[in-house]
Amino acid sequence: MKKQQRLLRKYHHRKMKAARIQLKEFEQGTRPFEKLNRRARKLLEKRIKAGYELPAKLFIRQSNQ
Repeated sequence: MKKQQRLLRKYHHRKMKAARIQLKEFEQGTRPFEKLNRRARKLLEKRIKAGYELPAKLFIRQSNQ
């Protein structure tokens, strides 16, 4: 049973690490919101509920679009 728990913990940490990387890319503006996975969206939702503010540069409109 312990081995299975360790494997599940390892799997969970790997997925959460990937979600955190996706959030960093989102904050830098290299990944659109639609491309975030479910875990990354949940993390973002929790951060916003806790008072986190998104960087303003995500919402700057370019004049050539």
